[in-house]
Amino acid sequence: MLTLNNRPNPAAAPTLDQVVELIPDAFVIFDGDHRLLAANAAALRCLSLSREDLRGMGCHEFFQGVPGDCAGEGGCPLVTAGSAMEPLPVQIPGGRGRRRLSVRISRGRGEHGDFFGLLLHPDPEAAPASPEGARLVGQSLPMLELMRMVERVAPTSATVLLLGESGVGKERVADYLHHCSGRAQGPLVVVDCSTLGEQIIEAELFGYEKGAFTGADRRKVGLFEAAQGGTLFIDEVGELPLSMQSKLLRVLETSRIRRVGGTDYIPVDARVVAATHRDLAAMVARGGFREDLYYRLSAFPVFIPPLRERREDVIALAEHFLRQADGGALHLPLSVPVADLLVSYHYPGNVRELKNIMTRAAILAGTGPLLPEHIAFQSQAGEAVSVASPRRGSRSVCTEAGVRAALAATGGHRAEAARHLGVSERTLYRYLEKFQIRV
Repeated sequence: MLTLNNRPNPAAAPTLDQVVELIPDAFVIFDGDHRLLAANAAALRCLSLSREDLRGMGCHEFFQGVPGDCAGEGGCPLVTAGSAMEPLPVQIPGGRGRRRLSVRISRGRGEHGDFFGLLLHPDPEAAPASPEGARLVGQSLPMLELMRMVERVAPTSATVLLLGESGVGKERVADYLHHCSGRAQGPLVVVDCSTLGEQIIEAELFGYEKGAFTGADRRKVGLFEAAQGGTLFIDEVGELPLSMQSKLLRVLETSRIRRVGGTDYIPVDARVVAATHRDLAAMVARGGFREDLYYRLSAFPVFIPPLRERREDVIALAEHFLRQADGGALHLPLSVPVADLLVSYHYPGNVRELKNIMTRAAILAGTGPLLPEHIAFQSQAGEAVSVASPRRGSRSVCTEAGVRAALAATGGHRAEAARHLGVSERTLYRYLEKFQIRV
């Protein structure tokens, strides 16, 4: 039986949060009233929730889909499991979608009554709903806040508008939202408005009847119909022509579509998630976007922060992309020099740029170690330029592209740029004058 000393002695006794951190596996503690007292960092990562989210949570909230009276009678897992330490598959409302975890429960006694200790492990017999969409990578405060926002709106039917710079991962967030929602078993259908012309967009969204136009030799089901029971993700909705905006608004208000060339209205049941990197409010002011559609889409706006505002996630994302690259797992974990170089860059292309950087680095490294010289950032001229420091004792010769790339990698910080180039700040100043570069 576990024992727990809750005697308050700040000078000598560690806090409960400090105690649970001594346990390497995901671990949480419930008190005798079945309220969550503490969770270690491994449990927070496992559930993608903060301590504030978990603290005080009742067992009826923590365990989902388990019958019984969670006040202490019947089928409550905390009561029925006792101290048997048997794996208990349950659904937990974790931030990476509802997952089945194997939970081992031990019952103990402290100075203030009974408590329950829970070890959490993934259930090997339960496949995730989607290997790619079941989670988001990152544990920074902006990322945790983003996940909390998505998890709150996911169970509702509200239309969501994802905002953020190009390359921040809006489609991945839409995928995550879909898998956290009650429509996770339905399809997630994606349409990118920036790649389609006006007539093509209408046919793609609403479908068409046979003979509707030249080449329409058969009936085609549109994406709204294809997304029945699921989610339709409309990417770059700011590129939608004005004539199509009115048609989209009508569908959102009536939940009915009419195929091109058809006369009958067809009911549709698809949740709409839209995304854009544009300032839609400014477009409304200029007359480039319908005001009524803007307010209809932005019922629940979610801003996705750029990567430069969540640098704590850079290494986790870089290693994630390495695992996806051919042979990239050979280079894990990243060395300190490579990690320092990656964190120092400001990523104007956001997560998409980081993925390209790591894919290229894995190819260049091959079967050898991944070194700083394999990391290349995009210069203003569009070419990939390595900004890694040269080996000690070698003489550095800087090109204009290399200097510009170093400045871009460090956000214009001259001392950091000089360090990456392996030259002194005075030497860097001479290169700035030589290439007429203004910082």
